[in-house]
Amino acid sequence: MFDISATNTVTILCFDANLPALSIGGYEIFYKTESYIGSENTAANWTSIGTAGSILSIGLNLETPLSIPVNVIIPAGETYGFYITATNPILSTGLLTTTNAGYAAISSTPEMTILGGIGITYPFNTVTPNRSFNGTARYSIETPTPVEFIDFTAIKINQSVLLEWGTESEINSDYFEIERSSNALEWSRLFKTPAAGKSTEPKEYSEMDLEPFEGISYYRLSQFDLDGTRKILKLVSFNNEIEIGANEIRVFPNPAIEKVKVLGNKTELNELKILNSIGQDISESLLIVSHDGYSEVNFNDQQQGVFIIKTKTNSQILIKK
Repeated sequence: MFDISATNTVTILCFDANLPALSIGGYEIFYKTESYIGSENTAANWTSIGTAGSILSIGLNLETPLSIPVNVIIPAGETYGFYITATNPILSTGLLTTTNAGYAAISSTPEMTILGGIGITYPFNTVTPNRSFNGTARYSIETPTPVEFIDFTAIKINQSVLLEWGTESEINSDYFEIERSSNALEWSRLFKTPAAGKSTEPKEYSEMDLEPFEGISYYRLSQFDLDGTRKILKLVSFNNEIEIGANEIRVFPNPAIEKVKVLGNKTELNELKILNSIGQDISESLLIVSHDGYSEVNFNDQQQGVFIIKTKTNSQILIKK
């Protein structure tokens, strides 16, 4: 358990960790806003980012990629806590740590500093003081741009990956570029998408990666001005091995401007309803189009506000901008 303090706004993409040689185990990553101090044993203060089972160590003193996309944005000047843990800790699995002299900086770059930390058994149990994270936090830098950028997401649709992003406004924008990588180091162009150029209205864009990598794919979205200037907007990581649970739904984008995709299985989506902020069912007044694995809801005619996406056994809050 440790903290990351951001000097500039950063997106934590994923972690690599030093694991026992030849070990195979399951792992889970949690995070919280503000420091972990004071919340070491309080699970309710933490949010689970994801889990991965049967991760094979690539060797002692060799950092093994943890196949759990993180994609947590830490604003400049803020500190977030992270808890990386083995879900089946035994002598032959777990995370290898280093020792420290208490709460202090253990690694830093111009953009961020890793602080702490402690060892703590799964889940949120026994604390071992003066233990430091032994690995690498992979991150991207948020770069100012004349495009007022909303978000960039990667969503699994059957065997493909839907890549979506949006802008609030654009000035002298020529095109967007999406690159793909298997290691976040070597990149190749996947898509070149024309931009609006100049716009004061919200715009939504999307592309479909029909053949994503096995395991983790990294996607990097960049925007190019008319003069050729390039700005990297955001990196996201996507684990092709993670499936949506039987009763789980996912809503993207959220917040939304116009169209929303609700992902889930057929049983859940067959009873899809949209409620307004006072609980009225407004489904019949919306255009809802069903697809294989998701439904698309058009909120274009709705005012800004809060809506409830409800399926057979699940519900999520949606914010319309």
